[in-house]
Amino acid sequence: MIRTILTTLVFIFSIHYGNAQKIDKKDLLKNWHLYAYKIKNKEYSPSKKEKNDYIFFKDDMTYTSLSEGKKEYGAWIFNTNGGYIMMNDQKKEKVKAYIISLTSKTLVLRFDIDEIRALEVHYTSIL
Repeated sequence: MIRTILTTLVFIFSIHYGNAQKIDKKDLLKNWHLYAYKIKNKEYSPSKKEKNDYIFFKDDMTYTSLSEGKKEYGAWIFNTNGGYIMMNDQKKEKVKAYIISLTSKTLVLRFDIDEIRALEVHYTSIL
């Protein structure tokens, strides 16, 4: 009996927690500047080459970005069910980025790329 009650409580809590952060597309429509990287709660500053890196998500579902001095542009899709952004650049290469957290001032992404999957990329909308 106690096991059933505990299982039910865990299930209810997981549903509530999983739906705690509802993200609206309009919340992403900003110029997000690279702030830091985190691996296992340890924070790292961007390199000198990455100092001015950003992603700018536009309302027309296009984006521009600067990565290590290289400007890129393309289209983006926001998947609300999966909690990720799919970016398609001008070379037709696709990159999926899971939204870990989003506030009015910060965006934390985890890119679906094998080499950096454990890395959280932190952006800020404030310089």
